[in-house]
Amino acid sequence: MPRPLPDTRQLGPCVTVLFGKDQGKYPDGNSVLVRGSSGSLLIDPSQTVHAASPALHVDQVLLTHAHEDHAAGLSAVQSSAISVHQRDLAALQSVAGLMALYGLPSDRIPAMTDFVTERFHYLGWPNATGFEDGATWDLGGAVVRAIAAPGHTGGHCLLSIEQANGPTVVVTGDIDLSSFGPYYGDAGSSLEEFEATLRMLPTVAADHYVTFHHKGVVDDHDEFVAAVAAFSEAIARREAALLGLLEPPRTLEQLVEIGIVYRPGTRPPLFGDSVEKRSIQQHLDRLLADDAIASDGREYWRL
Repeated sequence: MPRPLPDTRQLGPCVTVLFGKDQGKYPDGNSVLVRGSSGSLLIDPSQTVHAASPALHVDQVLLTHAHEDHAAGLSAVQSSAISVHQRDLAALQSVAGLMALYGLPSDRIPAMTDFVTERFHYLGWPNATGFEDGATWDLGGAVVRAIAAPGHTGGHCLLSIEQANGPTVVVTGDIDLSSFGPYYGDAGSSLEEFEATLRMLPTVAADHYVTFHHKGVVDDHDEFVAAVAAFSEAIARREAALLGLLEPPRTLEQLVEIGIVYRPGTRPPLFGDSVEKRSIQQHLDRLLADDAIASDGREYWRL
């Protein structure tokens, strides 16, 4: 029996938001379909897109970045082209490339490989192509433009959809404006780049902003700017928590065991430790550079 897509929202003549379960809560997400007079594309096909029947037909699929949940629907979409930013291309072209982007310990890779292939239908797409900052796709009546927004991954992008006879819509990917805050815990992530992206975001003017998780659609620029500010505050909270843990001195391993990213009892078993370690190490490196803490190469302490 056909399983139609659930909730949708039309944002102008060319743009349709395809909402995932629970407003796109992980492992699902909110996808965006763009249909112009001369072409069509789908942004970030989700678990919900994978479950829908009949399958979607589009000319091209674009990903805001190469993470498993953003490609979960790829294998169920009929399309002649798949693209992601060049910096994330290797992670989209193979599962091994995705594992390298995560930067997991070798003993976790087999289980994580099973997880992304079985739960998210992640196959690796060797024929996928990469695009650069500022790339555009003219669909006739709608132009999609890539805006570099790295940090979550090196190739993370916003995708701005400018409609000739309708509102401008910006797809924000995993700048999801959630209370969890920015995620920069992969080997391909960067706290410094994410902070630069967060400073840039208020300059991105649009009528609507679509997040892959949680928020769904934000309909006002001022509301978007306020949500970005609240989202950004998680970084300072984590750094303050880390400083509070450095009296008495602690090793990186001890800090990872306590954690600053996940609330107690919510750490994912497959990759949570790795995320904590990568996130904490980036904060430690910055605090060392700022002479806020010291280290003997084994332990760290607050000055």
